[in-house]
Amino acid sequence: MGARLQQVHPSDGVEAVLAALAADGGVIVRDFVDPATLQRFRDDMVAHAMGRPVGTVSDSVAVQRFWGGSTKRFTRLAHRSPSFVAILTDPLYLAVADAVLLPHADDYWMNTGQMMIIGPGERSQVLHRDADNWPNMNRPDGPEVTLSCMFAISDFTAEVGATRVVPGSHRWDDYRRRATPDEVTQAAMPAGSGMIYTGRVLHGGGANSTVDEWRYGMHLSYVLGWLTPEEAGPLGTPWSDVEHLSPTAQRLLGWRCSGVNDRDGARLWTVDYEDVPTGLGLID
Repeated sequence: MGARLQQVHPSDGVEAVLAALAADGGVIVRDFVDPATLQRFRDDMVAHAMGRPVGTVSDSVAVQRFWGGSTKRFTRLAHRSPSFVAILTDPLYLAVADAVLLPHADDYWMNTGQMMIIGPGERSQVLHRDADNWPNMNRPDGPEVTLSCMFAISDFTAEVGATRVVPGSHRWDDYRRRATPDEVTQAAMPAGSGMIYTGRVLHGGGANSTVDEWRYGMHLSYVLGWLTPEEAGPLGTPWSDVEHLSPTAQRLLGWRCSGVNDRDGARLWTVDYEDVPTGLGLID
C-alpha cells in the first residue's frame, strides 16, 4: 500500500488532529464545515468566480507555472462572503492553531484566505512547503511558523485535482530531497471536509483530468504574529467589513496589532489611535 492520510471527525477532538499532524504533517477532517455555511459560502464563491480569468498577470514564468494556467485564484474572502468568518474562526481549527503556533508566539493572524479553483486540463502543481514564504525559518530544526487547511468547497477527487501530499515529509532531515511517486498521496474528500497541514509538509494542487469540472478549494492559513502574512488583510477587507466582528476575527484579519506581550517580537502592526476609526483601539 502506498502513502495515505489519516481521516478524523471533529468529534474526535483536537488531540486526534494533533496526533495525525505529528505523524504525517497533514490530516483530513471530514464534516469540517456545517452544510448550511458550506452552501452559503459556495454560492458566494461560484458567483465571484463567474467571468474571472484563469492564470495570473505576472510576467514571471515560474509564477505562471506555480499559479496554474487553468486555475482561478482570488482572495479578499471576508469581503466577498460573510460566511467566510465562520470558517476563519472555527473553534476546532483555532484550537489546533493554538497548539501548533502559540509555543512560538503570543498570537497569530491569517496568512491568506484564497480560493483555488482548478479548471479542466490543469497540470499538477509543483510540490512545495508553505513555510517557504519565510525561507530562513523553513528548516528541519526550525519552529512551525504557519498552519494551513485546504477546505473542499466541492468534492475533491483524484480526477478533479485533489491536493497531493507527501505524508511525513515535515520530518525529513533534508528538505532538498524530492519525493518519490510512492510517497505521494491525494487528499480525496467530500465537500465540507478540510485537510489541515503544517507549513513544512510537501504538497501541491493535483492535475484536473476532466473536460468540464472545476475543483473549488479554499486555502486558509495562519502565521505567527511576528511574521508578515502573504495577504495584506486590511487592504482587502476594509474596516466597514470588520467593525461588527469579534476581536478574534478582527485580529486574524489584521485589524489588531500583534505582540502586545510577545517574548519573541515587539508590538507590531500598530497605528496611532487618533488616525483610526473611532473606538477601534488597534493597540489595546
